[in-house]
Amino acid sequence: MRQSSCLSIIVVVISVTLVAITNNADGALASSLPPAPPAAAAGWTAVANVNDKSIQQAGQFGLWIYRQITRLYFLRYVSVVSGQTQPYNGGYNYRLVVTVYGGPNWKTTLYDADVWGIPGTTTHWWFRSFTPKRS
Repeated sequence: MRQSSCLSIIVVVISVTLVAITNNADGALASSLPPAPPAAAAGWTAVANVNDKSIQQAGQFGLWIYRQITRLYFLRYVSVVSGQTQPYNGGYNYRLVVTVYGGPNWKTTLYDADVWGIPGTTTHWWFRSFTPKRS
């Protein structure tokens, strides 16, 4: 076999391997980029039950990432007070108001959380923002 033929075969094998690695099990292309932020307020629905497991998961995820970024490890999750959800890209956008304990004077503070995720999963979540709520 000629050297150029061997090289062509190696390139094809590497290409096929890379495609297989970057594709999800369902054939969709994997991406390290989060879904685009939602446009306007179209399709947002008020959260009916803030104690729902998926709502709690979204609020806890937002605080967990915020703690990692800011190194404010003393902050503790209390609950979700209110929020909105929007179906998007196979999961949901979440805009939540989360109660957090800690921070200045060790009191509870409200935060606005903006995350995207697929409820019930541990790896399909993206953080957008987690900021103290303005009065």
